[in-house]
Amino acid sequence: MVAKVILFGEHAVVYGYRAISMAINLNTSVKVEKADKFIIYSENLNKTLVSDNLECNDRDFSYIINTLKIFFNNFNIEPEYLKLSIYSEIPVSCGLGSSASVIIETLKSLSNFYNIELDKNDIFKLAYEVERITQGKASITDTATITYGGVLEIKDNKFRKLNDLNDFIKECDFLIAYVEKRNKKTADLVKEVSNLDYKDEIFKEIDKIAKEAIKVNDKKEFGELLLKNHELLKKLNISTNKIDKVIDIAKKYSYGAKITGAGGGGCVIILLNDNWKELIKRIKNHVISLYPCKVIL
Repeated sequence: MVAKVILFGEHAVVYGYRAISMAINLNTSVKVEKADKFIIYSENLNKTLVSDNLECNDRDFSYIINTLKIFFNNFNIEPEYLKLSIYSEIPVSCGLGSSASVIIETLKSLSNFYNIELDKNDIFKLAYEVERITQGKASITDTATITYGGVLEIKDNKFRKLNDLNDFIKECDFLIAYVEKRNKKTADLVKEVSNLDYKDEIFKEIDKIAKEAIKVNDKKEFGELLLKNHELLKKLNISTNKIDKVIDIAKKYSYGAKITGAGGGGCVIILLNDNWKELIKRIKNHVISLYPCKVIL
């Protein structure tokens, strides 16, 4: 299963404005086996949970516990002990949809284990239910993008595939720069932005950029829109000095870049040009890790 980035529109999308998201080739796999207890192992977290029941309260594995509960309940399966082993290339809690990717891959693995056929619509509905129950409130952005792939427009918590933009985006090469661990939770960042008196005027400008990006067929122009979006996100106080440093370097050695996700740290997405080797050389000491990526259709 894949990951996701937001190309344009984070935070604005919470208020019904449009965002453009993209599925990328960072993968997650989940192995399901019979066991003598409920066992959940995450290589990313270097952690194992062992429990006699699914009523255990473990914050790190709450998404997986709720996925199991919802799966068993929806298909009238008597809960039985299983071991779930989770392996993922996606860094945790940095705006790349790691939770949604694990949920969706777990649902697919469980459906294979129990020989239950699920189409993409089934998986999307179940994954969104898990996110909603776990978080209390959820956007469809992560679950829709990771389930259906390609480039999506998200607006008013509905989505549509941007097939024309897909044709352009699949010719682009991107680099994800994981700059720093996030210092705040998404919910806290969303709340802080909600308290800004001028947020709506920023959101309207972000919406215009996203709308313009849908029609773009030029890498230089697309990169400039990424940079414009980032400048607006800075006004929402969600960027950091380290993020801005990486983007300043990217301005000189790429088509453009911006923070992706809720902010407070996390990742930058960079649209690469022919200077990518020099870019990597200059940013490698300012990041935790780098992930070359392309859209997954």
